[in-house]
Amino acid sequence: MSRWLLAALLFGSATAADRSGISYPRDHGAHRDAGIEWWYYTGHLKDAAGKEYGFQLTFFRVRELSLAHFAWSDVAGKRFRYEEKAHLILPGIAAAEEGRLSVSNENWSAEEARGIHRLRAAGRGWELSLVLRAAKPPVVNGENGISRKGPGADNYSRYVSITRLAATGQMRNGSVSYSLSGTAWFDHEWGPGGMPAGVAGWDWFALQLDDGSELMLYRMRAKTGGATPFSSGTFVSADGSSRPVTWSEVRLEESAWWKSPHSGARYPAKWWLAVAPLGLDVVLQPLLPDQELVTEQSTGVIYWEGTCRVEGRRQGRPIAGRAYAELTGYAGSLALPGSGQ
Repeated sequence: MSRWLLAALLFGSATAADRSGISYPRDHGAHRDAGIEWWYYTGHLKDAAGKEYGFQLTFFRVRELSLAHFAWSDVAGKRFRYEEKAHLILPGIAAAEEGRLSVSNENWSAEEARGIHRLRAAGRGWELSLVLRAAKPPVVNGENGISRKGPGADNYSRYVSITRLAATGQMRNGSVSYSLSGTAWFDHEWGPGGMPAGVAGWDWFALQLDDGSELMLYRMRAKTGGATPFSSGTFVSADGSSRPVTWSEVRLEESAWWKSPHSGARYPAKWWLAVAPLGLDVVLQPLLPDQELVTEQSTGVIYWEGTCRVEGRRQGRPIAGRAYAELTGYAGSLALPGSGQ
């Protein structure tokens, strides 16, 4: 989530005592020496009537350019909406503070203090306010928090995830407001932003399972087909401990497809996923088929990102859950404005 979302992207973070050298709250904040950086929230929410929703709120910093995406999936209503923003980082317009997590673009913002994240966003006829409380500590992805996406010197990012946050808040749609609760996921990545040669795009998955565990996976797709050797992931146990997942441990196969009426792109729409060392064997399927973003007014990238159900078995027992999936490169260019790609 991922993620590498757009021109050559990536994820990242840890603790002051960690070998990665990442510390908090400092590294939740902006890194001016990184060519590209993003803060990425996704989540699964329900209202008091049990109706289900998914959300995405992402802030990108590409040098002094601030970009932001918001998406909302109304599962029962079978509706998907998204909005986007693009501004220079200027006082009162867009900001990304160093030393702590505080990012904003116009009236969209995310702030963190003592493990509590506060998100606010408003747009055409809607307004969302969420409080997210970290249920687990941050984990670093990749070796010592460095997530490699390819063999090149700039094909990496620092990548931190908080894989489970308890979410509460409120959404206003027109004149109707309703309370929400559920779970969320947070990713933060920063680095040079170099896109590996020979890569068509990537598929990123963030699974939250009902046994209290989580799994992040990303598959870098080679233009010649299949996953590159730099595809990998992280598994987080219910107790918060984590272990890396190598792609040799993973089997991921598409079994259905969806064609966008907006872009004409053809996206996977169902996956069988197995990770043998985890005893995991599940099927992922979107809760809505159309969760595509065509971001012509900001990043210029067309991608699919949405909420999915998870059903299957783990260690021989039935398991279920929810996931977010991000699918890039199915509709052409991955280059972010100002990224030099």
